[in-house]
Amino acid sequence: MKLLRKRRVSAPGCDDAPVVEIECGTHARNVTFVIPYYENPLMLARQVQSWVGYREDLRNHLSVIVIDDGSPDTPAADVLRGKLLPFDLRLFRIGVDVRWNWLAARNLGMFHARDWCLLTDMDHQVPQGTLETLIYGKVEPFTVYRFKRVESIGFQTWADIPPHPNSWFMTQNSFWQIGGYDEALSGHYGTDGEYRRRVAKTLPVRIMTDALVRHEFELDASTTRYKRKQPEDRAVQAMVSSRGPDWRPKVLSFPWQQQILS
Repeated sequence: MKLLRKRRVSAPGCDDAPVVEIECGTHARNVTFVIPYYENPLMLARQVQSWVGYREDLRNHLSVIVIDDGSPDTPAADVLRGKLLPFDLRLFRIGVDVRWNWLAARNLGMFHARDWCLLTDMDHQVPQGTLETLIYGKVEPFTVYRFKRVESIGFQTWADIPPHPNSWFMTQNSFWQIGGYDEALSGHYGTDGEYRRRVAKTLPVRIMTDALVRHEFELDASTTRYKRKQPEDRAVQAMVSSRGPDWRPKVLSFPWQQQILS
């Protein structure tokens, strides 16, 4: 693994983590994608199309967990049911529709995941080359990895943008060592920084040169039902500041069920 440079942004220990080039070996690991869904039927269909297009040797080591964050109009099950996939895909659904509750969705996905996991959002796709690094790359088991990122602009036109603040490659054990996302903050926009700070305090962070592709402004990739940066979201800072010495993240606090797709 070759150390290239540091990126200095705004979250010490995380956004300014060293950038590394991951060498690929011959030993394959199993990887699980953990991706929340909220009223994104078109983008989910595009994700499925991209997953099916991976090389067979990569698909053999890939599984996917999709967590429907209580979509009221177009559940993920309506998109996935009846589709033939060349790898295991499990679908879970949170039983209530809470504003910006991807925290609970990711916790639920990681509760059911195993080994190495990639956590990202529905508007980010994983190129085949990046998946090859995740499966065959020589990564450290007690390190958390982030990604270089490019923006999709039109047909096969990309522009470099900063790493996604909430895309991660880590083991399930590392996720729970960090503590998971704090569902006490559910219902508020702008909570990912709190988790990034806990990541940096718990484990080493590295930024891969391998990229994710953002499609935020295409199809239904971006959530539009709920507004961002509302007055009520200012409560997050006070909630975090009020934590006592015995504080622990609130996890798995919402009702959920697994949905069978056959």
